[in-house]
Amino acid sequence: MPVAAADLSVEAKLFERGMSLIAGMDEVGRGPIAGPVSVGVAVIDADASLSIEGLIDSKALTEKKRHAMVPLIEQWCSSAVGHASPAEIDALGITVALRLAGQRALAQVAARGFYPDAVLLDGKHDWLTPAQADLFAELEPAAALYRDLAAEAWAVAGVHYECWSGAVQMEIKGDYRCASIAAASVVAKVERDELMKKLDVDYPYYGWAKNKGYGSASHRAALTDEGPSTHHRLSWALPVSAEQLQKAYLARESQ
Repeated sequence: MPVAAADLSVEAKLFERGMSLIAGMDEVGRGPIAGPVSVGVAVIDADASLSIEGLIDSKALTEKKRHAMVPLIEQWCSSAVGHASPAEIDALGITVALRLAGQRALAQVAARGFYPDAVLLDGKHDWLTPAQADLFAELEPAAALYRDLAAEAWAVAGVHYECWSGAVQMEIKGDYRCASIAAASVVAKVERDELMKKLDVDYPYYGWAKNKGYGSASHRAALTDEGPSTHHRLSWALPVSAEQLQKAYLARESQ
């Protein structure tokens, strides 16, 4: 039985409240042991009407269908993908790295003149809004690093905002229900998968073209034999020796 496609009913309610631009956002790559974490964004206005047949969460689509949808999505809305590297994941933790990738995606669409009034975020955990922290937490090196990198993303985009800090609305199963979130999931999945395929050329023994950095049995076996690369999340529990891990950290520092 075919899965029903996402629609614009949730977005329409926000437009009825007077909002002009709505962004759907979704993340890809939270769980892999290698490669970046990526966040897609798709910004629409109140005049948007959906004409992309079968638009839904990227995981419910075949690779061929996802690739075919990308140009249609790019015609339909302003979309972008932001990434946080494995080194940034190690330094910031996965949640803050997601936030950084999201800011990088939002900075890209803002540079084109699209600054959303609100973001629809898939799931029930708001990783985009910074947590309320005490003064001492704000002085931690990771917090300072995040602020610097987020500000840099907006400065590179040439936009006069340090970062986006608007309203976030969580939507359970939003990638299946909200067309803007579904579009964001598709562009993020396609871009991240292509990045992993390119990395596979230089690191063929990990099988990234197929596993996309997830910890498959063959990927973990290759890690034990070859040791980790600089593109692995070195702070995660990897099946490697202390010597192999230290070698990867030194290689990353020399880059």
